[in-house]
Amino acid sequence: MFEASPLNFGRSKRAENTLILLKKQDFSVNMRDVAIVEGCPGGTRTYSRFYTHPSLRLSIIGLVCSFSLSASWLATGPFGGDADIVRAVPGEKGHVIAAARNGLIFTSTNGAASWTNISFPAQFSGVLHDLQVDPKSPDTWYAGVESEITRVSGVYKTTDAGKDWTLMPQTAGIGVWSLALWPADHSVIAAGTSTGIFLTRDAGTTWKRISPEDNAEIRPVVSLAFHPTDSKILYAGTTHLPWRTTDGGANWESIHTGMFDDSDVFSIVVDPKNPRHVMASACSGVYNSNDGAAHWAKMETPPGAFRTHFVSLDPRHEGVVFAGTTDGLLKSVNGGRAWRKVSEYSIHSLAYDSGLDTRIFFAASSAETKPGALMVSNDEGATLRESNTGFTNRNFTTLTGAGLSLYSSSVYESGTGGAYRTENLAARGESALGPAGDQLVQMATAPDDPKHLYAAGYHSLAESRDGGIHWTPRKPPVEGSPVTSLMPLPAGMLLVGTASGLYRASETGAWLLVASGSIQSIQGSPNNAITAITGAGAMVSTDKGQAWINCGNPREGSAQDVGPWYGVSFDLGKNHQSDVALAATRAGLFRSNDGCRTWSAVHAGLDSETVTLVLFHPTRSGEAFASQGGRIFVSTDGGQRWQPMDDVSGGNAGPASLLILSAAPDTLFALFPRRGVYTTGIGMWAATRPDTLANVASGPRND
Repeated sequence: MFEASPLNFGRSKRAENTLILLKKQDFSVNMRDVAIVEGCPGGTRTYSRFYTHPSLRLSIIGLVCSFSLSASWLATGPFGGDADIVRAVPGEKGHVIAAARNGLIFTSTNGAASWTNISFPAQFSGVLHDLQVDPKSPDTWYAGVESEITRVSGVYKTTDAGKDWTLMPQTAGIGVWSLALWPADHSVIAAGTSTGIFLTRDAGTTWKRISPEDNAEIRPVVSLAFHPTDSKILYAGTTHLPWRTTDGGANWESIHTGMFDDSDVFSIVVDPKNPRHVMASACSGVYNSNDGAAHWAKMETPPGAFRTHFVSLDPRHEGVVFAGTTDGLLKSVNGGRAWRKVSEYSIHSLAYDSGLDTRIFFAASSAETKPGALMVSNDEGATLRESNTGFTNRNFTTLTGAGLSLYSSSVYESGTGGAYRTENLAARGESALGPAGDQLVQMATAPDDPKHLYAAGYHSLAESRDGGIHWTPRKPPVEGSPVTSLMPLPAGMLLVGTASGLYRASETGAWLLVASGSIQSIQGSPNNAITAITGAGAMVSTDKGQAWINCGNPREGSAQDVGPWYGVSFDLGKNHQSDVALAATRAGLFRSNDGCRTWSAVHAGLDSETVTLVLFHPTRSGEAFASQGGRIFVSTDGGQRWQPMDDVSGGNAGPASLLILSAAPDTLFALFPRRGVYTTGIGMWAATRPDTLANVASGPRND
């Protein structure tokens, strides 16, 4: 196992001029294996000789190519986590959108059976409060965002189902909490913001404030609803009671009669068949009005079901109403006169499938012992089941593994969290209990026993010998000094990094200080070297952590410092001996040929910007991977030249860890802090190494 903290083998979108002729000899060709000899790095190459792959017994005749290989990433989980918004795309059966407050957006076209993550400009940099779909233009969506980064706030619009987004210029810098499209004309849109209410009548091109700027009572606006036939009538819910205008915003009136004082009004819904019938949800419960919200009556709900995230009228079934409360999901079949709890989950949003009369989609956030999840009902909400495949929104902290076992961990999740385990290369995972009484922030696997784990929390250190099912507390090296990193060694040895130094322990539990300094991370390498990153740089050990030497400064004698180091990895080399090392730093990637004593900057394919991860392949010398700008790059010549593993531009949050298991050398695992573990095939890169290409070019002629 080496890490830096159905598989698809794709090719670049730029692939062209490729000719592959296969001469089959009474067997079926597996294109996964053919990909092993497809690579053509460094531009176009032509081979006129034959090359026979010994395991396939086939001939590849005349390979001409000018493309870069690309990676197809597969989300493997652990799936689940908080979801706050779900929207069904009108007119498209099974097409649904789900989103989380942190800006993660997912789509499904098969009725929530599986989900695909799409990019969003404000992902992880703001709060996604609302998302609405144009009913007449299913590829047109609007998203309302609030952020402490002023330039991120505003209304975002896409007209191609999330491929490209535009921040509406006149909303830039305004925190948007709610959106409403007028049912009669979807180019008329209201936006509830931290400073009031704005309106557009041209689908977002221009906006006009329609609420008094000096009235602090009408802000922030957390919910909106139009009258179905009169755009001048607009209802607005704030964090302290509801408001209404009947003249397009020229005048506003407080409409709180019958509602508890200072109620946060989370949602307002106007009955399209009877516009004088209005319902609202608030922190004080569910309210009903039969006179256009002039007067409200609090509805009787089950005990404990008071704070209500939303109320929804089922447009397909008369009298059916849903309410999502802190005590679970409620359903009424008689307009709210009587309620029944149908789920314990804390549902924050629902959407009705317009193509299937009985199907409803739900978004739940974690509360007390119930986890967050995406859910679906196929019986009009009578029963709900989780449907998270492809959807992940968790606080992941670590990825580790050995043999064919993988482990990951997450923190701060009600009802879930802790350790996750899979023993089939992430094809299917299961939850494994973490150490009790603490959050699991560090975890590492012993290289000689896939079930032997070490874990560290903010205040604890523990050990498991059965794959995380049971844990035994261990005394940490320094009481009160949190563990920053773990590196298990064979035969029960353990290295532990802390803010006060690096410690080594045997199975007896005795701790020995082997290096001073604030240790930030520890990383193993294929040549058995171990590197430790400190606040001042890096150091390396070649004797299982007993003795350590400092690595040289990549900019020795220069006024420019490389800044923080993020990782150092050594190449495998021959007989597990190599002096070639790569260092990931804030100033870019550096390469050493003398065991990390001196360094030279790497510019071929990478920028002189932060490289967060670097990893040499555990079994293939010269093959390396690095992360920069949210993308993953690959090198097949010992880190001298690099190319991206995909054709998409960067910008998304990059991986927190990369991992290759020695027992599965053709698979790369990447842990993304919120999106979980993704895998991709890397077997094709073996053929792009210079030594492999030389064999292809000079292979024996078969003619």
